[in-house]
Amino acid sequence: MLMDLVGRAHLTWKRHVARNLTAHGITPKQIFVLRQLSARPTLTPSEVAELLFADRPTATVMLRTLEREGWITRRRDPKNGKRVLLALTPAGAAKLESVPERLWRSGRTQLDPEAGLSTSERAELARLLTKLTAHLEAAR
Repeated sequence: MLMDLVGRAHLTWKRHVARNLTAHGITPKQIFVLRQLSARPTLTPSEVAELLFADRPTATVMLRTLEREGWITRRRDPKNGKRVLLALTPAGAAKLESVPERLWRSGRTQLDPEAGLSTSERAELARLLTKLTAHLEAAR
């Protein structure tokens, strides 16, 4: 029951953010990948899959879309020819800059998901969710 409530709130929030981004032609996951590539020189498709908590084929589909848009490039690793490296292109950096941060940054959007909670309720919810996460990670 608790996980259903947390999941429903999370999915509702993600749908709200995705709806706001449709006018810009980008998804929240694509923004996340572009931000990761802007912070690092390169990533591998396996690293992207791990960051997205997705399987490799799913991540590859998204990466092909990013490549088709011209936002990332794919090249062979000079040290290991079997490995593929992904890098952000100037067009990808420009796309990332063109999307207003308030549309995708949690807590800075037009709809604040925490607005319905008092300061003490926010602190208590954060404490309880942290405790729940620690319990789930310990059970792995």
